[in-house]
Amino acid sequence: MKPESIGIIVPSSFSQYEPGWFIPVPALANYVQCIWTLPVQQAGSAINAEKLYPDAGASLMFEFSGDTVICRFCFNTQTLRHQWSPEAEHLSIRIKPGAICALLDVQFLHFANASLPLDEPDLAGINRLSDELLPQNHWQRVETVQTWLINRLSQRQAGINAGLVTALSSINTAPEQYANKLGMSRRTLERRMRSQLGVSPNQMLDFRRIRLAREQLISGTESLADIALTTGFYDQAHFTNLFRDATMESPAQYRRRKLSQISNTRI
Repeated sequence: MKPESIGIIVPSSFSQYEPGWFIPVPALANYVQCIWTLPVQQAGSAINAEKLYPDAGASLMFEFSGDTVICRFCFNTQTLRHQWSPEAEHLSIRIKPGAICALLDVQFLHFANASLPLDEPDLAGINRLSDELLPQNHWQRVETVQTWLINRLSQRQAGINAGLVTALSSINTAPEQYANKLGMSRRTLERRMRSQLGVSPNQMLDFRRIRLAREQLISGTESLADIALTTGFYDQAHFTNLFRDATMESPAQYRRRKLSQISNTRI
């Protein structure tokens, strides 16, 4: 599977680490964007710290080293840096916006902007799952974790309204205008957004605009002024300031870094 086909912007440095990318089974299609694995790296190698950009989704991450398993949950509403250990195997489930409550629990919406270690009783059954995953290869782990997630959905009986979640996460205009488009009040939009996605309408709108801008900075040759207008910012100055605040670098720096990484990867 090519991760780009499902909207994943892959960290350029990952190409040298041979990650595995997996589309979830149909029963999880509304809840999981993808599952990916990373093998142990050669002695002396290092994995670059990468940025985790917010999109109202979350990650359930497992790290396997020797006879130890560490499980972490990460739901970020701001850009975070994360370092993967080269001496461990990794398994990560990318949870879609709106699916955290259904797959895990509503309390996880309150654990924002930290890589939270999970244990019993934080998440029922997580220790048993970790023990089951430890001796398996990455193919078996992908199958096992999907079976576990499907069982959780069945036990919790907490499905999601996929149409509503898609509508909420697709906000592309000012909240007042978007609320009118959806036939609800501004206050109702705010309440539903926070209860379903864990973020405000303005946050979700910024996530989407930054995401679109990142795609255009990587794939196109448009000027920063043109990108600012096509992604919904007032002007280039507004775009540059918000992008820098959101990603820790200016649009020009982001474009230069990403294109340099892509060029070096192809050599």
